[in-house]
Amino acid sequence: MHYNGSNRERRKIVKCDVQSIIFLEWVGSLVKKRDIKGIFKYFTKEVDKKAYYLLSTEWMKQEKSLVEKIGFTLRLPGLKEREERYTIYILMAYSKGFVIAPSSAHHPGDLERVIILTYPSGKGKRAYYYLNTAAHGYPVLFKELLGVHDSLEKALENCSFYFKPGDHAVGLMKNKELKTYENLKNRVSSLLSKSTMMKNLSQATKSLFKKAGTEKETREPYTFYLISPEEIKENLDIDFEGYLERVLYIDSILPELRRKSTDSKQRSIISKLEKILWRTPIVNVDDEIKSLYKKVAATKLFNSEALQKMREIQLYANEIEKKVQDLRKESFYDAEGYLDDKSIKKFSELSLIGKLTIPLGLEMLLKKSLYDWGYPEKDTSFGKVERVFFSVSDIFYRAFQKITITLSR
Repeated sequence: MHYNGSNRERRKIVKCDVQSIIFLEWVGSLVKKRDIKGIFKYFTKEVDKKAYYLLSTEWMKQEKSLVEKIGFTLRLPGLKEREERYTIYILMAYSKGFVIAPSSAHHPGDLERVIILTYPSGKGKRAYYYLNTAAHGYPVLFKELLGVHDSLEKALENCSFYFKPGDHAVGLMKNKELKTYENLKNRVSSLLSKSTMMKNLSQATKSLFKKAGTEKETREPYTFYLISPEEIKENLDIDFEGYLERVLYIDSILPELRRKSTDSKQRSIISKLEKILWRTPIVNVDDEIKSLYKKVAATKLFNSEALQKMREIQLYANEIEKKVQDLRKESFYDAEGYLDDKSIKKFSELSLIGKLTIPLGLEMLLKKSLYDWGYPEKDTSFGKVERVFFSVSDIFYRAFQKITITLSR
């Protein structure tokens, strides 16, 4: 059959044909080997992938889901004495602003976070600081004080979250700042209202800000539900804290082991282990630890307790991944049973589709590394340079954004 399409279309068809041939040859090799497990694993993965897209698409199609968000609050041990950290990851239904039509969207939107650091401040209270997310997901360089409070919940009562769809950023804004900008807005509006032309300009500016996706979001329960660390552990039966505790133990002994190392091979293994702990997606940690374990044991640098902690990291990573996969499969294949589960019913302020989307958010979390969770100092040298660049350029952008947030209200 003769085809008169463009060269681009021809290349696309050739590429699809080549991919099909490779796929058939690969499946054929599995059949010849009678690798039933391999065939089953492949098709299960493909079905799961389709399930992911179908479910997330449904979330996007819901009218209320366009502004619905799910917050995952993670409690993280600090790297300094008496320091504690929290990370609030927020999964948004939309991505890249509102330019993507719900009917064509095929995955959840941005998953971005705010990092919170806390330190003892006397009388049972703690000082809370926060690092907002700058452009491209990098935390800002300098932490800002939220205040001294009894708990994280109390600290968050004095601020609001802001979102800018599409710029991969989310942040906290203190209510005191909002009041300042509100006063500024009122003054500007008062001046503009004295002239008909200026009044029209003011309305046009507000409309432009709204169309650009500028949004000020408060912690309203329905539109923005924060899942607490206790709910993640008790309701969903996922123990992130046990995993993190063991990671920090291994990390605490690495500097001493590096000093004791006698050759470049040992130092290379230690560096590889550090990379696995901090800069490898959690979903891959199980396999990475498994492949490195024998080399680590052979160095004779690690005592039995350290080797046991490594094994436990591997087991925790495997168990966490399995729990998330089970939740995701149940939410798709047996949605009714999933929604009837007592632990899921407790998230009563989420929409039905929002509840079904919880496993997708957890899965996205596991595809991130710990440095991204809440330890930016563990990033690569190149990543740290990029953080400086985006944080500095972000200062002026955020100042402008905060003003537009207030003007668009």
